[in-house]
Amino acid sequence: IYGCWWFCNNPSIIKEITQMRVEMLGTAFTAQHSDARVVDQLIYKWSHSRAVIAKVLVTEYEKAIASGWRPTRKEIRRDVGRLFGGSFSEFMTKSLK
Repeated sequence: IYGCWWFCNNPSIIKEITQMRVEMLGTAFTAQHSDARVVDQLIYKWSHSRAVIAKVLVTEYEKAIASGWRPTRKEIRRDVGRLFGGSFSEFMTKSLK
């Protein structure tokens, strides 16, 4: 789990960090979280970050399509869900045994 808040909340930094993590981890991480203490901070940070993360995903899917793989709507929905909290939920249900 990571976030791009405070001094890192710039589009270029969000893009670079998100792109790097998608390339290394696939969708096995949560793309954004918040340490915002005021709702106003959360609203602008969320819309700002979501737009940048969407562009990163479009780039990754364009690479996949260029290599011959055509993702389905179901796969895209799964990936977006994982990046926005689903991977954390999956992790929390795993047994440590």
